[in-house]
Amino acid sequence: MEEKSKLVKLREHLDRFLAVYVVISIIIGYILGITYSKWTMSNSGFINDLMMASIFIMIFPMMLMLNLSGLAKAFKSWKMLVIVLLMNFGWGPLMAILLGDLFVSNPLLRLGIFLAWLVPCSSMSIGYVGLMRGNIEAATALVAITFIVGIPIIPLFAGWYGSVYHLSVSMSLLIITIIEIIIVPLIIGLALHQYMVNKMGPEKFKKISPLFPSITTIGMFLIVFFIFLGHAVLVATHFDQVIGIFYTAMVFGTISLIFMTFLLKYLKFDYWDAMAMVFPSIGKNEATAIAIAATAFSPFVAIAPAIFPIFQIIFLVTYIKLRPKIAHFYGIKTRDVEFKEIHLQNATGGR
Repeated sequence: MEEKSKLVKLREHLDRFLAVYVVISIIIGYILGITYSKWTMSNSGFINDLMMASIFIMIFPMMLMLNLSGLAKAFKSWKMLVIVLLMNFGWGPLMAILLGDLFVSNPLLRLGIFLAWLVPCSSMSIGYVGLMRGNIEAATALVAITFIVGIPIIPLFAGWYGSVYHLSVSMSLLIITIIEIIIVPLIIGLALHQYMVNKMGPEKFKKISPLFPSITTIGMFLIVFFIFLGHAVLVATHFDQVIGIFYTAMVFGTISLIFMTFLLKYLKFDYWDAMAMVFPSIGKNEATAIAIAATAFSPFVAIAPAIFPIFQIIFLVTYIKLRPKIAHFYGIKTRDVEFKEIHLQNATGGR
């Protein structure tokens, strides 16, 4: 229990202070990149190698813990699935185009914004649903199917975006990137997951499982650091564009959360199912977006998805802090401590 407790505390600490550590990674990378700009320019290949190693550290543990057991259940809740898919692959890219054109003029940074809101939802969304006392079973199913659907959609949409905005987007390179950083790690991760469960036993594997999302988060800190280390001069010369990325993040988070909250209430979803849809719709997997942008395009394109986790965690945590008010908006008049009991009664009794 002591080992499990330490791993859980580490995971919770990294989740809680994600925005802080991303900011620290950006600041340190930027300062070192400006201070030692000559060294970074002459060693760009070495920095890219370190970046690729960080991508592997970030992606593989995420695949190792991906839960695909809820795929069949997702199709049973088809109304919820349709809404979450439309939010991920309709609303997100549309907002990226509108806000990117409004606040950012650099085409590569706009492409990064598009990729950041095109990628499927993060598995961290399930944890947020749990904090809201939402329907975790439905959220797990929605995250799993959204991830699978995103594999073919990402290259198709990115190719379309490149043709519309006259950007050079190599479909073959993009597909190879998806295979290398998503499909191959996914296959190996699922196989290794099953092997470890069989070898160690479910209980022991469950005990060490909090370590994997922590490794992914640390990998993300590393790649954010290397992106800003190697491209600090570019960031400095395009600083007004970086500020534009901040604006897009603030507008996207605010409008999206308000829109989803009112939409699901209007469609007469109960509180628990609504929370199971809100977070998988808004909480994007920026680790995947960073990996795709840096590998298939350039680390400069990855600047937007590298910045967005700062705002994403702030918006989602603020939403969690408003849990009593949101529950009341959905007609739940009980105290927070009673949510779980009501949820259990709802799950067993049905709607």
